[in-house]
Amino acid sequence: MSTAIVTHKDCILHDPGFNHPENQNRLISIFNTIKKNSKKEWKWIDSYDVDLNNIYLVHSKNYVQNIINNIPAKGSFNLDPDTILSPDSLKSAFKAVASVCNAVDIILEKKFSNAFCPIRPPGHHAESNKAMGFCLFNNIAIAAYYAKLKFKLNKCAVIDFDVHHGNGTQKKFWNDPNMFYASTHQEGIFPGTGYKEETGAYNNIVNVPLPAGTDSILFKKSYENIIFPNLKKFSPDMIFISAGFDAHKDDPLADFRLIDEDFFWITKQLKVFAEKNCNGRIVSSLEGGYNINALKESCLAHLKGLIL
Repeated sequence: MSTAIVTHKDCILHDPGFNHPENQNRLISIFNTIKKNSKKEWKWIDSYDVDLNNIYLVHSKNYVQNIINNIPAKGSFNLDPDTILSPDSLKSAFKAVASVCNAVDIILEKKFSNAFCPIRPPGHHAESNKAMGFCLFNNIAIAAYYAKLKFKLNKCAVIDFDVHHGNGTQKKFWNDPNMFYASTHQEGIFPGTGYKEETGAYNNIVNVPLPAGTDSILFKKSYENIIFPNLKKFSPDMIFISAGFDAHKDDPLADFRLIDEDFFWITKQLKVFAEKNCNGRIVSSLEGGYNINALKESCLAHLKGLIL
């Protein structure tokens, strides 16, 4: 079967400003690059409309209403210094959530092998009642709980290779023995969470903070020696990926030294694991990545890893 690319053009509309790292050009460049390098195994899917009940799986109704109420008629509204609403931000955020839920549907209905959702705004920093780190709704956590609820999955796992720790996902999963979160990330930078001692209420959280300058060798060892053994022990029914590409050596917001090939490698390893252990089920969602050239090439490598 093929890999679904589930997204919507409305995800481009969110506009925190031209000079903001998480700007519209990120998704425009990804779309153009994927289309230019199209493969027969990749199938584009326009996401359906959002169901607010899915957002409520992770976020409170009061929080969602607060986001809606603060959407400006023109200009912008700062939820914090980095997380900014524009007039069309809600359209983008709703389509982002809809995309990951749509991806869950088509994977678990066995229409596709796996799916990648190039969407924005990103999500893994968003907590149940707090927007932060460019994130409004926690797309990947919503997708995992949606899969669990609708399709009666027992266990879901999120693997996060964004260079920044996914504090929002970790916080939501902390007290749930049937949810697993594992992350490699740069130590000592935003959001200031993700210490190895943070293991969750049921040892269902695995954090591997790594130093500035982390290269391919250390990155791969972290997965082979720590994350994959714990993931196998957890034995998930489905894999979800917080696919951040800001661990690339050219990214301006952190100091890892990864290259495109490393994102192909981790994706392929996760695909092999999923095929052996959970019927190949993977939904991946875009998180960070702020050097446009590095981002689009890393996304391409990620997609290639999903079909090989």
